[in-house]
Amino acid sequence: MRVTGVSTPTRPFRDNEDWLGSGPGVVVVLDGCGQPDNIAEDTERGCAHGLPWYVKTLGTAVLRSAGDLATPLDDALATAIAETATAHHGRCDLHHPSTPASTVVILRENRRTVEYLVLGDSTIAIDDGSPEPIVVTDDREIRIPFPSIGSDEEQAKRNTREYMAVVEKLRNQPDGFPIAAADPQAAYRALAGHLGTEQVRRAIVASDGATRLVDRFGILTWTELLDLASSGGPEEVINQTRTAETTDLECKKWPRGRAHDDATLALCVF
Repeated sequence: MRVTGVSTPTRPFRDNEDWLGSGPGVVVVLDGCGQPDNIAEDTERGCAHGLPWYVKTLGTAVLRSAGDLATPLDDALATAIAETATAHHGRCDLHHPSTPASTVVILRENRRTVEYLVLGDSTIAIDDGSPEPIVVTDDREIRIPFPSIGSDEEQAKRNTREYMAVVEKLRNQPDGFPIAAADPQAAYRALAGHLGTEQVRRAIVASDGATRLVDRFGILTWTELLDLASSGGPEEVINQTRTAETTDLECKKWPRGRAHDDATLALCVF
């Protein structure tokens, strides 16, 4: 498996709340659960380290654990979540509703199989030679409708805070959605599967900031996104995403929490 990838923050010189890592036969993408732009500065997380630290620490632990081919991917993720919780060294409130959390996507070539795990609303798209690629994303969170922003700034903030309160209340709850935070058991609610290596031609592993051209903006199909990543590289996917975002900076045409989002995409060729 040959991996090329890129991870970019919302704007230059901003902290990146995504994370991309790869090792022999393994690629990992994380998308930290940030706050919508209009309330980000007012949000307390109960953590002294911050979201960029969390995704880097968790991502490194996932990559290390998943590198052991004998370890199932859900066990690898559970171990990494537990290790990261310990790495807070008791300095942080891990029960805080806004404690750092992240989506996780893992793709691993394991002898004659290609294994995948998806936790949260990041995506893996696999070209197996069929007319349409296999697309795996966890939409349990995005089923919660994002509120209308409206023209009044204070009302928009109130709407957004109410929305985030609902999201945080549902994290890692039986009637909600799983996410990587501090509870290792979330790993066992991830979407996972495998294919034979002979079936897989190429795949993309991406945060939702890098799939907007398809699932948010409707400009490309999944096949076209795979083709763009293959022909122009992951950088071209991000470039075209940024171009589209700048045509709707007020998020009216395409409602979303951030005009720009951290964007991470890895292209895997077999």
